Amino acid sequence: MKVQSTNTLRIANTSPSAASATADLNGKATLMACEAIMERLKKVATEELQAKPDAEISMRDGFVFQNNQKTSLDWKSLVMAAHLKRISLSEHAHYATPGIYFDWTTAKGHPFAYHVYGLAVVQVTVDCLRGVYQVDFVKTVHDFGRSMNTAVDFSQIEGGIVQGIGWMTMEEVIYDQQGRLHSNALSNYKIPDIYAAPKVIDIDPLQNTPENLAIFSSKAVGEPPLMYGIGAYFAIRDAVRSFNPKSSPAFDAPFTPEKVLLSLYPQ
Repeated sequence: MKVQSTNTLRIANTSPSAASATADLNGKATLMACEAIMERLKKVATEELQAKPDAEISMRDGFVFQNNQKTSLDWKSLVMAAHLKRISLSEHAHYATPGIYFDWTTAKGHPFAYHVYGLAVVQVTVDCLRGVYQVDFVKTVHDFGRSMNTAVDFSQIEGGIVQGIGWMTMEEVIYDQQGRLHSNALSNYKIPDIYAAPKVIDIDPLQNTPENLAIFSSKAVGEPPLMYGIGAYFAIRDAVRSFNPKSSPAFDAPFTPEKVLLSLYPQ
């Protein structure tokens, strides 16, 4: 089987690969295409096995099963039979999430197929002489849904956490009085690297797997963990106030070491 890449030559109104749309939309469309091809192959298998029209045909482990009994018809032979019968072995599918709507006049509706839940506990250590800090650990419980690939999901969550910490602590956008962007390169716009990553990231899947409209009831794991970086911001703020109870740092992200130092010793 070969799945072609998504582009506007093949799908005119495709969506960008953001907010886990690749899995939720393209994945669901792929499933629909596979199911359509499978139905054609089952008809071919029924003919090849001279089975009754109401026979239950299924496929697993590379063989065709009739009424849960393994037959001698294997996958390659079935596909070749379909090819010789000139049965289409390709399919084009399009999936649009059903039931999605939002009424801007009333600010009510159902704009999402599902919601993702989670929480994170973040501990930081702040150097109160220099204003620098490190994230000791992030411990999170995240709503995976039914994970299709736990290795990918864990990696996505880890990356989202580190990106969120960078968003809240170092990625400062600076403009001058004429509106020119000064933080326009990696030399002056800091992004998190391995040294900014927490020493420990512990992830526990939320034991909650209700049915949803996504493929195999999976859920987005790319963007939601980004929000856990907010915990690092408030952990640093709490550390500053613990050192100097009179300090009241402004809510001004990112909380850079310069801002931390000024908050530790306000004038």
